[in-house]
Amino acid sequence: MVKNMLRRKLMRDMQRSGMQFVALILLCVLGTFLYAGLDGIARMAEATNARYFEENRLAHFWITLQSADRQALADVRAVPGVQTARARFSLDMDTTLPGEPTLCVTGYDGPMDINMPIVEEGEALSESDLRGCLVQAGFAQAHGLAPGDPVTVRYGDADYTFFVRGIVYSPEFISVSDGVSADPETYGFILVNARAFAQVPLTQIVVRLEDGADEDAARAALEAALPGAFVVGRSAHRSTAAAQDNVYMFSALSIVFPLAAYVVAALIVMTTLTRMIDKQRMEIGTLRALGFPAGQIQRHYLAYAVWPALIGSVLGAFLGHETLPRLIWALLIGQNEYPYRIIPPISPSTWAIVALTVVMSALICLWTYRRTARETAASLLRPKPPRSGQRILLERIRPLWRRFGFNQKMVARNLLRNKMRTLVSCVGLLSCNALIIASIGLQDSVVLTAENHYLHALGYDVRANLTADADEADAYRARLDAAAVECIMETSISAAFGGQSRTTLLTVVEDAQQMLRLGPNETLAVIQTGGVALTDKLADQLGVKVGDTLSMRLPGDDESFTLPVGQIVHNNFVQGVYMNRTTWESLRKGAFVPTALQLLAPTDACIAQLEEMDEVESLDYTAVQVQDALVSLHTVSSVFLVLTFIALALAFVICYNMGLINFAERTREYATLKVLGYHQREIRRLILRENIIISLVAIALSIWPGIALTDIILLVCETDSVRYVGQVPASAVAISCVATYAFSMFIQRLLVHKVRSIVMVEALKSVE
Repeated sequence: MVKNMLRRKLMRDMQRSGMQFVALILLCVLGTFLYAGLDGIARMAEATNARYFEENRLAHFWITLQSADRQALADVRAVPGVQTARARFSLDMDTTLPGEPTLCVTGYDGPMDINMPIVEEGEALSESDLRGCLVQAGFAQAHGLAPGDPVTVRYGDADYTFFVRGIVYSPEFISVSDGVSADPETYGFILVNARAFAQVPLTQIVVRLEDGADEDAARAALEAALPGAFVVGRSAHRSTAAAQDNVYMFSALSIVFPLAAYVVAALIVMTTLTRMIDKQRMEIGTLRALGFPAGQIQRHYLAYAVWPALIGSVLGAFLGHETLPRLIWALLIGQNEYPYRIIPPISPSTWAIVALTVVMSALICLWTYRRTARETAASLLRPKPPRSGQRILLERIRPLWRRFGFNQKMVARNLLRNKMRTLVSCVGLLSCNALIIASIGLQDSVVLTAENHYLHALGYDVRANLTADADEADAYRARLDAAAVECIMETSISAAFGGQSRTTLLTVVEDAQQMLRLGPNETLAVIQTGGVALTDKLADQLGVKVGDTLSMRLPGDDESFTLPVGQIVHNNFVQGVYMNRTTWESLRKGAFVPTALQLLAPTDACIAQLEEMDEVESLDYTAVQVQDALVSLHTVSSVFLVLTFIALALAFVICYNMGLINFAERTREYATLKVLGYHQREIRRLILRENIIISLVAIALSIWPGIALTDIILLVCETDSVRYVGQVPASAVAISCVATYAFSMFIQRLLVHKVRSIVMVEALKSVE
């Protein structure tokens, strides 16, 4: 009987304070939704990569050398921990397909038992089939290829025609790109038997390790066995690293922003529960006077916290796990190719967040109830006496206080005497606006990082990529009609320091180069003679500082060389080592042979001339590259856009909930003003004036935390190759502040209309 009565009371209380309970549930939903979603996509990508890589035997190392002959294979297979090794070649070749796209042609000498392709359509390629090929699924779809269709590639002066045996996915080619972003219209891959190209030497060995083998030890042994080889692991392989970067980014992202949003939601839940229980003091006194056991009353009020927290957090966990991973996965598919995806169950950490929400709400409710229950039943049946008034600080400043009108004095007293209410309202709005600034600032930072690199750090308009048959640098300056022409030479290099090594890019520039602005804020940094310059991120990875000596080795070179680190430079998209031409030629490692031309303001005739030159492989336009970069960063921007919507939703719920509670607490004050003769419009104006002051103060204080949060999130989202620059423009701050202020004012205007519903007799009545 007692339980039924308390259950009916709980249902009535929830009905009467329906909006507050709904707000509690929504706050708990938002608190767990974002974490569950971002954690879900990180675990989905991780589980998919793990199964895909393991079942299809992704290589652990790619070894590039002058000749992958039998002796080299024997040396590799003799290394402890090596399970399998296969020789092959991998070259980019032009095609005769419409649009003349480029294909990465990979030829295996023997079975494809490393980096095993998954056949989506057609059949696998047998070892004896020299006329067949396996084509990338995305490339086949873009060009309308099906099993049986011919594909012709050019190598040297000869054309080779293959027939499509199967449409495949490959764990080695998850991210298929020859530049900034994936474009199956212009670039793809095919797999063939190496014997189909009798004149193409085998220059690569792919290695698969045994289960449990030490990768660092195996790498060191491989480098010792093949001194002139170039060993690349999964962390440096472009496609594999891109797939793993997604896991890292979402894992890191699931920590900072969701937890910040969770803390804000928890703060408001705490305040809401505290005020709801305080409002029930007379009901608690009535239940005690009627003889209800103290334990049952306590459990009854715990239900105020447990049920909304449980419903909201569980709902948020399921919604986040089921919606965000599927949405973001669809965006990832646009850049990466997976044959399937693995959807893991909700993680233990998400359930821990759910449990923490329920336990936290229950403890807050229990603490508030016990604080109230200390009083006697007779004391609880009386309204809580108001605190004695005290002079505020402004009242002590007589000249200023005399200038205030009556309404201004009332607003100042209400704000400064009810410090906790003012502080919580201010903190809620401050936190929401900081989250909105961060979410919008993240999108702008990604865009500005790409634009600063391609439009400012790169001081040229066109880059012409050259083949190995390039001419001397001076010859191009004399032949090409452009405002300026500079040559660079790029090659892979192994850089080592203090036991750490990285496979990275070496860029040799001309002594007086002006087009690569590697200084702070995209300014020119002259590369000094006699030393090397390292990008800041690579320097951090190797633990290198100016003055240290860096050991380097070129592919196919048995002898390493050392140079001092003369300076640290900046590059947001390409990490590597820079040296000038004089330093390179002093090493006697070969002539300065340009691999690319950088042209400023070339004429149309110059562009036409470049397109006709045999040694020009392709042309890159910075205006196009920045768009490609934005496409490749679309996933990151889309995630940040989702964060913006979550922050806006959280701001709306918090503003409404705090406004509703504040209005309920001050009903007696508003009724008193009515008795004193204030009109409805005057009371509404006072309410709005107080909230305008709180909103403006909170918004002003939130700008710096919002910018700082942007920098923190960008820092944890960085990969080994990309360094984001936190750049929150004034427009992002203005939009965030206007949105928060508009939310606050809109909700307050909804609530001030409740002044009309105040019944003065009920609001002012008292037991005394």
